[in-house]
Amino acid sequence: MSKIASAQVLKDSIPLSLEEAWSRANTYSKEIRLSGFDTEIGKEKIIDAKRQRLPEFGVEGSYGQLSNIPVFTDGISNDADFIHLEDHTTYSAGVEAYFNLYNGNKTNLQIEEAETKQELLTYLEEETVAAIHYKVAEAYLQMQRSMSFNQLILQNINRNKKRLDQITKLYENGVVLKSDLLRAKLQLSQQHTNLLEMKNQVELATQSLNILVGFEDEQPIKPTDSIWVNVLKAEQTYRDYKNEALDISPRNKIAKQQIKIKELQEEELKADKLPKIGLFGDYTYSYPQIKLYPYETAPYLLGIAGVKLSYNISALYHDKHKEKAAKIAVERQKLEKGRTEDNLRKGVKAAYKHLQEDLEKVEISKMNIEQAQESYRIVNQTYFNQLSLLTDLLEADTQLLQAKFEFVNNQISARLHYYQLLKITGEL
Repeated sequence: MSKIASAQVLKDSIPLSLEEAWSRANTYSKEIRLSGFDTEIGKEKIIDAKRQRLPEFGVEGSYGQLSNIPVFTDGISNDADFIHLEDHTTYSAGVEAYFNLYNGNKTNLQIEEAETKQELLTYLEEETVAAIHYKVAEAYLQMQRSMSFNQLILQNINRNKKRLDQITKLYENGVVLKSDLLRAKLQLSQQHTNLLEMKNQVELATQSLNILVGFEDEQPIKPTDSIWVNVLKAEQTYRDYKNEALDISPRNKIAKQQIKIKELQEEELKADKLPKIGLFGDYTYSYPQIKLYPYETAPYLLGIAGVKLSYNISALYHDKHKEKAAKIAVERQKLEKGRTEDNLRKGVKAAYKHLQEDLEKVEISKMNIEQAQESYRIVNQTYFNQLSLLTDLLEADTQLLQAKFEFVNNQISARLHYYQLLKITGEL
């Protein structure tokens, strides 16, 4: 990429902090939006469950033609005598209503189940947001890592070019062998290859981040956060993180809600064995009047209102094994919650230990850079004084670059493990 093209990329780059990336992901992430739709559906289902308390109303109507009535006075094997009707028309229209007074508390249980499921969807949305925030952090830090490596390689290339110019002059003056010149050129060529690879990694990480935060795929981004952002809660111990995970982690809240749903479903099965009481009404306009004696070929109105009591005796034996299965499902869900807590503790422990390890590595890598710089300075000086080999100088150069790579890697790794802790504990 030319200097003009690089300047244009920098000019078109959008400054973006990690907090801003998270904020955009909340708006543009498809996973979060899908989870939000599920939560809205849950709210509508609560309203629908509450509407079951309202009375039921229905209307019906019919129209038809009656046939003449065959009467088998001599048995069905002989011809029938027919009663001829003067009017074959029949029609009816009516209104019916039912208002539930008691159905074993099943309506209230269904409302509570809908509310519990809606809370579950809310926790699932929280978990989705945390997972997307962690993905955004991964992409953002990967982009920062690749950009930092890219910058380090550029600095190394510039240093290698200056060294190659010095070696070239020494070769032309017959001070060093041609093999030294070839080795120096080969290392410079390898660094150019590494630079191309790193630029590709920057583009791939940028695309991943752009998709998550709603930018176009090729939109250049300029991270405004430094590689090392000291946001670590040094005062928090493993026990603190563990307690937070068990108290506020969406995953643990989800497990609790799933137990409650199973318990409510078990209660609903028990409610099927209780009597049902309700008020009913039926008002019908019909023709002809053949329901009450004496019959009349005339339209009539009939209204009925009262109390209806019903009891499903078959539920005593039909639902017996359903109830056993529901009870087992409750116990299974409780065991599942225990397994979730086990995984949370394991996840917190692993992330916490890796974080502490990374923090120590950061300090060690600082010392490694100092040692590698001093080693390079000494070998560089001794080589051009003809007191050491070029291979020693190139090795020292590689070790210095590797030490700088490790310093960046350890910083990035520490931040990722910190965000992983926040994700597990429900704070991301």
